[in-house]
Amino acid sequence: MLFLIVLAFSANRLVRYLVELSGFYGLPTFLVSFIILGLGTSLPDLFIGAMASSRGEFSLVLGTIIGANILVLCLVLGVVTLVKGRLWIREKTVLENFGWIFLVMMIPFFLLFDGKLTFVEGMALIVLYFLYLHNVKEHQSYFHRSQGQLSLLQAIDPSSTRMSRRNMVSKVGKALAALAAVLIASYFVVENALLLSVAAGIPPMLVGMSVIALGVALPELVLNLNALKAKEEEIIWGDLIGSFVTELTLVLGVAALFIPPGNGVFDFAPFAIAYAFMAISFILVFFFTYRKKELTRSEGIVLIFLYLIFLSIAIDLFVLK
Repeated sequence: MLFLIVLAFSANRLVRYLVELSGFYGLPTFLVSFIILGLGTSLPDLFIGAMASSRGEFSLVLGTIIGANILVLCLVLGVVTLVKGRLWIREKTVLENFGWIFLVMMIPFFLLFDGKLTFVEGMALIVLYFLYLHNVKEHQSYFHRSQGQLSLLQAIDPSSTRMSRRNMVSKVGKALAALAAVLIASYFVVENALLLSVAAGIPPMLVGMSVIALGVALPELVLNLNALKAKEEEIIWGDLIGSFVTELTLVLGVAALFIPPGNGVFDFAPFAIAYAFMAISFILVFFFTYRKKELTRSEGIVLIFLYLIFLSIAIDLFVLK
């Protein structure tokens, strides 16, 4: 638990420094929140995935990825909507991405269905991530730049202001230090997760879906709650979509690169129900937002209950069976 707290704190600081550094380029709010926040909040999973895969614990990796995405779609989005009351969605900034997200969700499923993930397939997932980044960049003309960037900074830290060039070097140094802390904490998170799995008799995949996924998602929840104060829904949607896509492409792809030769075979059957829950969560969010261009408080409650149902079924299947 201590290392999860260190990991969450370090990741939060790293995201803040990256956003402040990105302020020099005046990029659109949704684009920066997609890339910086989506990638930044997924960095712990990226390092955890690489380390766990290198030790032959791919079930821990896949459990963390699927669990984190269900958490983002159900718990994080549900709590944010519950607090906000009514979360608006801009058609051109978010709804056009749902087709891409569906594609991103289905490609890993077909790659994992045969119970193995190769180096080449991992590279293909990484390429898919950059193709999606290019797609987001192509639509950046839809978004506002100057005020949105300041709001993005305030979503990370309400006291933030634009960074001057004078302290840019200092911020780069702090970002590198935070990155190192994330890397070290990720190593100990993997070590302790495996120890917990053995001591409690819990499959590593369930530890990943619950404990690790919740630990790395909490900073994202805090970040999005702060974004409500800046009244920038694009920041929230950009972060949630960015983190969802990053998990299924970049994080999973990098993990595949670190799988030791001959250890890339696993049983996908235990993950099928969890993957189905992830797909249902995505479809439900799309159904809620497509017609009305908003999420209501009651729909947020439905998403939260869906996550609780997922946890209950996961525990029944893997602990109480």
